[in-house]
Amino acid sequence: MVMSDPVADMIIRLKNANIVLKPYCDMPWSKIREGILAVLKEENYIKDWEIIENNGNKVLRIHLLYLNKKPAILKVRKISKPGQRIYMSVEKISRRRQDSGIAVLSTSKGILSSRKASELNVGGELLFYIW
Repeated sequence: MVMSDPVADMIIRLKNANIVLKPYCDMPWSKIREGILAVLKEENYIKDWEIIENNGNKVLRIHLLYLNKKPAILKVRKISKPGQRIYMSVEKISRRRQDSGIAVLSTSKGILSSRKASELNVGGELLFYIW
């Protein structure tokens, strides 16, 4: 079955695993998911992630992070959707308050957090907010 929105699927899987305090979460591999996981690890929303083989298919295993038995990921809000892409300029990224989480963007320089995109002076498609 072809998945229409792998980012939304990833967010739902992470939220569900966090709710039941699972130590890890598995999902099918994709390049965009790998980029998002690199950002989430860099921003300390997950412990780590790895690529494993399952019946000849690549699978991402995400080791979830908990602080005092509470998930590091409190909330995730999907913004850009397959039928309605939302873009954010570097000026809007810079003006956005950074204290309550980050935005994850798909840019010409790859998948970046709003902090990193601001540093590199690039805008892009706003995938989701996480805090």
